[in-house]
Amino acid sequence: MKNFIFTSLLFFSISTILAQDSLTAKSKTFDFGIRHGYSHFNLRASEYRYDKINLYAGLFVETNISDKLGIRLETNYSHHSLLEVPLLLKYQISDKFEIYGGAELSYSFHSNTNSFNADKEFGGALILGLQYNINSHWFIDARYKHGFTDQFAMPFDFNHYGKSRTVSVGVGFKF
Repeated sequence: MKNFIFTSLLFFSISTILAQDSLTAKSKTFDFGIRHGYSHFNLRASEYRYDKINLYAGLFVETNISDKLGIRLETNYSHHSLLEVPLLLKYQISDKFEIYGGAELSYSFHSNTNSFNADKEFGGALILGLQYNINSHWFIDARYKHGFTDQFAMPFDFNHYGKSRTVSVGVGFKF
């Protein structure tokens, strides 16, 4: 938990500095904000399957690299004791809709426990998503995350590790 707080504070500080610099330059080049929502966490390993609905919250910073393309870096914390750091490439379809995709590194805080069912420390995933911009500040997004590493211990059989598949729906606010 200390690592999550430190990482979040560091990310928030950097985002604030970048946002203030961009506002003083009279051309806003970076947006930063917060995200929150629900995710359906699905874990599979051979014949085992485990489902759970979790809350997540996070911070992000994004910038445009052209009129239609942008890059977003996020730091999200899931109720599954997971710190997720996705790097996403966004494409603006219209003023209201954006699609995005990218890769994610994740760190499990559950890996540091001394229990038999400890997760593996690091994992990776691919992300695809859609964002609807309500106005210049509020948005709703939905995403699918496909884990490609066996990171999580199965709750009923601690000798098996599984890949996660997650569908998330949330709301965000850009400052």
